[in-house]
Amino acid sequence: MTIQQSRHISSFALPSEGSGEALEFSSILIANRGEIAVRIIRAAQKNGIRSVAVYAADDAGSLHVSMADEKVLLSGETLAETYLNPEKIIQIAMESGAEAIHPGYGFLSENSDFAQKVTDAGLVFIGPTPENIRLMGEKNRALAYVESIGIPILKSFRGTTTELLKHAPEMEFPVMVKASGGGGGKGMVICQSAEELAPALEKAERQAISYFGNGELFVEKYLPRARHIEVQIMADHFGNVVHFFERECSVQRRFQKVIEEAPSPSVDEILREKLTSAAIKIAKSMNYRNAGTIEFLLDENGHFYFLEMNTRIQVEHPVTEMITNSDLVSLQLLVAAGNLLPIKQEDVRISGHAIEVRLCAEDAENSFKPSAGELSLWRIPEEENLRVETFVHEGSRVSSNYDSLLAKLIVWGENRESAIDQMQKALAKTSISGIHTNLSFLSGLVESRIIQENQIYTRYIDENLDEINLQIKEKRKLVNKDQLVIAFLIFHFQENNYSGNSVWGNIGFWRMIQQFEVFVDGEKFECRFEPRVQKDLFRINQAEYQVSVIQMNGKLLELLINELPVNYYLMIYETETLVFHDRFSFTLRCNQLLNQALLIREKLASEKIFQNLICADLFGKVLKLNISKGDEVQAGQILLTLESMKTEIHVLCPVTSRVKNVHVKEGNAVIEKQLLIELQSSPTPPKGEG
Repeated sequence: MTIQQSRHISSFALPSEGSGEALEFSSILIANRGEIAVRIIRAAQKNGIRSVAVYAADDAGSLHVSMADEKVLLSGETLAETYLNPEKIIQIAMESGAEAIHPGYGFLSENSDFAQKVTDAGLVFIGPTPENIRLMGEKNRALAYVESIGIPILKSFRGTTTELLKHAPEMEFPVMVKASGGGGGKGMVICQSAEELAPALEKAERQAISYFGNGELFVEKYLPRARHIEVQIMADHFGNVVHFFERECSVQRRFQKVIEEAPSPSVDEILREKLTSAAIKIAKSMNYRNAGTIEFLLDENGHFYFLEMNTRIQVEHPVTEMITNSDLVSLQLLVAAGNLLPIKQEDVRISGHAIEVRLCAEDAENSFKPSAGELSLWRIPEEENLRVETFVHEGSRVSSNYDSLLAKLIVWGENRESAIDQMQKALAKTSISGIHTNLSFLSGLVESRIIQENQIYTRYIDENLDEINLQIKEKRKLVNKDQLVIAFLIFHFQENNYSGNSVWGNIGFWRMIQQFEVFVDGEKFECRFEPRVQKDLFRINQAEYQVSVIQMNGKLLELLINELPVNYYLMIYETETLVFHDRFSFTLRCNQLLNQALLIREKLASEKIFQNLICADLFGKVLKLNISKGDEVQAGQILLTLESMKTEIHVLCPVTSRVKNVHVKEGNAVIEKQLLIELQSSPTPPKGEG
């Protein structure tokens, strides 16, 4: 469900040059998936345009498929056969009667050859020209171009690994190694010294070839405490360019944006004028068309440097829409159809402050490993000034074949403090189960002093991850576990779909047993229940709580505990019950639930038997095998590398042993819990040997 309360996206239905009516498309095809496909379909619907969705088989349950006026299956199993198949997508567009193709972001959105093929087929590419994409898509060429028109850039060196190594004596370390044709944090390696340069170049080159098919690199001066600021622009076919001010995107992990906000709290009016003027100059000088974003690095002294230009709509475009009360996707459709921009620069003003967080399918407590599977619980609150962009719903199956983004939560406030406060409340009321997400990590960041005081820089998370996780764990400890126990007991022993003042009349089991032992994440709590006329009394260890049920419906439980309302979501599994509260989840069990007690013992026994079996804990693909049958392996050694959701995960050897069998090959797809490698104990070498 896409939620948007207040701050509605504006509509544009204005005349084109020399006519009384706006030119418009009757039908467009969306060559993308996920939340951006949903966003484009919403814009098409609002403007009376028919939408055609394409989808791979594992996306059949996605919201963009059900929302579109027409949907067409992309046959095949790989990305090259589906979302990265230009010929197939163009053919579907023509057969469906679409007049234009919107590429969204990612996939084919910045592929100049695709844009050219769309144009050659007589269709409209809803984006810049192929020449625009070509110029800015290759970083070496883009840097040379913007430098030629007087825009500051960082000192850099360009070429192959061999060529770059020759320039090592001229480099000022630390430096950043980047893939010339890359993006999204891939093919980027920080190099602290000349000794690290060769392996850094080799790693970046390997990733560049793997992800972009182009091994060319460049090396630039690295700014350890840089901020990432970007300017949103829109250009029509008549030379008009308008900027929509700037966004702050400095909250990043491994060069991937995590939280964005607009306007930037790091930019004053003087710097804002310099940044936006530079962005307009770049766009006008290259005869740019449609939506684009000029990205800059800002150093500690307030000096800015051109980083790159994204020739497409951005993931974080909603924060700009929220503060300028605009609809960038509708504007894309409008100017692509051949209309003049319906607004002038003086019409665009900043109103309030907006913040966006990226909710991703990844286990933040376990090195951000990607997570896939079924969303058994998906509850995001409906709040004023909260906008949610997503493509999933409760029951959706999250695939490992794509990036990890599940949803974007965007809030608007009168000022930054108000926006931060609203985001904290929205995240606290969000509950998700079935897969791992970064929900609590996002919440911890938004609440942190470093964010609230705007002390962030692009490498802050990577340099302080342990401290951030520790702060989140401390916050989790503050959740009242006594009340979790109360929720657990009521949920298990009371009739569901019940609403009333007292729990006593519905819990016959408690007439016989009024004392329990409940375990919360393994910690034991002694519980006693005493019925009362009005509110029932729970004694948890030494504390007393008066409790009544407000509502119990499905997975939701609303209680009144000591006169304060509290909400919980609960999910019952074979061996445990998960209780969700205040964006955290807790594992509870009770020995009076005999089936859970028995299953727990069986599970512990089976774990001892299978301790030497290495199984996948996620969905993905085998990228590299480092061992063979019969090899002696050491504890901590990398056995193999998996790729899932564009992330590489090393599988380490748990104990010193020997490889008994290898059950996968490089390139194999694997599913969660699939057996990968069998280990066996190595024979103990005789004394005096080894």
